[in-house]
Amino acid sequence: MGHFELFDEKSYDLNKNSKKGILILHGFSSSTYETVPLGKYLSKKGFRVLIPNLPGHGTTIEDCNAQSFYDWLDFVDIKLAELSSECDEVSVIGLSMGAVLSLYLASFFPVKKLIVCAAVLKFKNPFVVNFLIPVVNKIFVKQKKVSTNPNKRYSGYDHYPLIALNEFRKLNKVVIKKLHKVTCSALYVHSKKDGLSLPYNMDLVMNSISSKNKERLIVDHASHHLFYESADKDIIFSRINNFLKKES
Repeated sequence: MGHFELFDEKSYDLNKNSKKGILILHGFSSSTYETVPLGKYLSKKGFRVLIPNLPGHGTTIEDCNAQSFYDWLDFVDIKLAELSSECDEVSVIGLSMGAVLSLYLASFFPVKKLIVCAAVLKFKNPFVVNFLIPVVNKIFVKQKKVSTNPNKRYSGYDHYPLIALNEFRKLNKVVIKKLHKVTCSALYVHSKKDGLSLPYNMDLVMNSISSKNKERLIVDHASHHLFYESADKDIIFSRINNFLKKES
């Protein structure tokens, strides 16, 4: 099949009549499955919410491996421009790699608010990703996702697309250099139980961006998947909504 049960091929554009736009970006090798719960919640709070599948996502592992990080950058740039042309204001929310892409957008586009969730700018296993993957992906193009936790459910593809993972690595190098250009109000959401986005990612972002208004939400129970099957979902959703509606 190529993907887990928790998978969504569709992109979403919710509450199109609202002039307050939000672009929500999902994570690497996943799909809109992980971002739709937040999007539906915010659409009911009065926002227009655009939830696209990134290039190579919501399709096949082979398609994902065929993308460069420039394809991802160009895509989110176009989606934000389209949303901005139809709304009076736009904000961006990103999860995991989507958080990296949201930081990129906020570095040059006048977004009203930025919400960075579980960013992965620095990998948990830096030696593997930074030194082995650039070599290994030329031989092995994918690796099966295996969990030691029988209760853990993956979303997205059932293998890691290693060529695309190398593009993710390149993306991070570009975006880290642009963090200081982010000046809009920003909220960072992190879970103490996140095994992929470790705390130094939060510190890197919050210490590097130039925003005057910087807030943190640290929750206790959620995994890396903050928006679904999350014990802290209600806390996270409420805080995001309140942050978006604040004047500052």
